[in-house]
Amino acid sequence: MLKFSIEFNYPIPDCKTLILGTLGPKGTSSEEALNYVITQLQAEEIDVSYLLFDTFTALREALLQEQVDLALVPHAYDKINEFYMEPDFDLGFIFMYPTPVYGLAKKKNAQLDLRGCKIVTHPAPLPLLSKLLPNYKDQKTIKVELANSTSAAAIQVKQGLADLAITNEKAVKGHDLEFISIYGKIPMSWSVFYKKYE
Repeated sequence: MLKFSIEFNYPIPDCKTLILGTLGPKGTSSEEALNYVITQLQAEEIDVSYLLFDTFTALREALLQEQVDLALVPHAYDKINEFYMEPDFDLGFIFMYPTPVYGLAKKKNAQLDLRGCKIVTHPAPLPLLSKLLPNYKDQKTIKVELANSTSAAAIQVKQGLADLAITNEKAVKGHDLEFISIYGKIPMSWSVFYKKYE
């Protein structure tokens, strides 16, 4: 993978640990991209820590309330305009970073019957379902529900609240699941926002 340094216009205060935020829980594609940003900042000898949020709405509020200094948001987020159009926010930088491998996962060793099956997913990767489960349209009894993140979807499968999740390999490993079909990595662009200072 091509590596590059991130350059951005955020005014970094001296002697401060930057707090970065994005979508959680652990194992999201957003957390994976955030770790990349952290590595880049640490290479510039900038101290960083991070917080994970249940929703991007909560992340937006945290940035408004200055609980985080930087907010990382993927361009696949359907309400990213709420960050771009917020008068108190400015764009720090944009970068490309692929997601981990995506696929359709179930509990390890679980028997799977697609009749009456419940699939849970974050809204963004839902279009992948037609590739992950080609006969999906023929399965009238399959129920699809939405979750706040791909990692949250994986947790529901682990807890027995759903049969399948569209999720990524980090969440699959972290929650002891297994893929039944794989789509692959998704090229993704990301924006990092900060709150303007008066």
